[in-house]
Amino acid sequence: MRSQQPTLRESRTGERGAALITAVLLSLLLLAAGGTLILTSTMTGITARDSTVEMQAYYAAEAGVARTLEVLRGNVQSNPAGTKASFRNLMCSPTLWTTISGGQSNVAVDGSSRYQVTSILDADNQIPWILDPDNAATVTKCAQASYKPVRLRIRVTGFGPRDSKKKMEVVVDRYTLEYDVKATVTLPNGSGNPITFNLGGSNVTSTSGVDASGGGGSIDAFAVSDPDKNATNNVIDGCNADGSNCGGSGPNVTPGDPAVLGNNNTPSFLKSVANAREFMYGSEGMKNAAINQGRYFTSAADAIASTPGLGASNPDGVFTFVDGDVTLGPGNPTGQGTLIVTGKLTLDGNFNFNGVIMVLGTGEVYRSGGGHGNIYGALFVAKFAMTGANTDQFGAPVFDTSGGGTSNIQYSSDAIDKAKSVGGHAIKGVREYGPN
Repeated sequence: MRSQQPTLRESRTGERGAALITAVLLSLLLLAAGGTLILTSTMTGITARDSTVEMQAYYAAEAGVARTLEVLRGNVQSNPAGTKASFRNLMCSPTLWTTISGGQSNVAVDGSSRYQVTSILDADNQIPWILDPDNAATVTKCAQASYKPVRLRIRVTGFGPRDSKKKMEVVVDRYTLEYDVKATVTLPNGSGNPITFNLGGSNVTSTSGVDASGGGGSIDAFAVSDPDKNATNNVIDGCNADGSNCGGSGPNVTPGDPAVLGNNNTPSFLKSVANAREFMYGSEGMKNAAINQGRYFTSAADAIASTPGLGASNPDGVFTFVDGDVTLGPGNPTGQGTLIVTGKLTLDGNFNFNGVIMVLGTGEVYRSGGGHGNIYGALFVAKFAMTGANTDQFGAPVFDTSGGGTSNIQYSSDAIDKAKSVGGHAIKGVREYGPN
């Protein structure tokens, strides 16, 4: 018998339905890929949205910090008008300024982003006060007239859409210039040569370390290097520098004995010539600071002709850096704030200056002309070259106020406080803090 081979159809009978299964599997794969794409797109959208609202909250907090700084700088009017936004008032009476009174302030017109100043803290004395417009401050130090916070820690919360929050903290220093004042007139000298020191008779000059601000405190009238102590003391006692000719009356100096400069009563910028150069000419020194403020001048005439002059009409004083000689007086110009002179300082006729005068460079101070002049604050006089080796020593300064006219140089804590604050407050740090 003849056997028959099975047909092709019959031989593939077991493969029936394979195409359907393959199509289903491919469909599932495409569905999974599509689902993943949809999920990814959704998550990306959510992430972008969350990032946006988070940034809105962050920028709202930044706006709160900026607004608080505007209050500190006196650019926001108080209620009642005319109340100065001092560190003390800001911490003890924040309800004077609506932007920091504890409520939320809108950043966006529609209120979708807002900020709130949540606390102010004296960063040095650790005196906390949570802002609450419905309650009065109960901090003990705020009741003390002499209380002056130096640094404030301000915390601000920013609010964005979808209940987003960002908390920001800033530490603000009241002073742009930070240094100790331990004597009304400070005269360092490391040269080995004697200081030139002449105060004239008692009816010519007076120098006092008693606080003219009425605070009741006092400092030394003069502080000199140890080799100059005897000569300086002789002049204060009405003698020549060598101790001879002591028949006349001495100038009015309170306290009567000069202090000797040491580590505890020498400001950091005068501890060495290297420090003085860095203070004056470093990348963050006084010259660059003056240039940044538009207050650097190569002549006294240019400084006097500037809009604020030497700061006499400015209630908070100004920062002035004159790279050259300065004559203060007669009459006008008078000044207020911080005045740095690299050349000679001449006190001529009638004059008045409230603040700190630094004669750093040539290191020479003279009195001339008639009339009467006052300096309330402090003077620093140091002689050194702009450039040189770090081992250089201060030269012998000149302080000669025996010329015509009379003058009074007196310590004033209020005038020094203003002088240190010229140019605005210093921001010491900004950070995010705490959980949202």
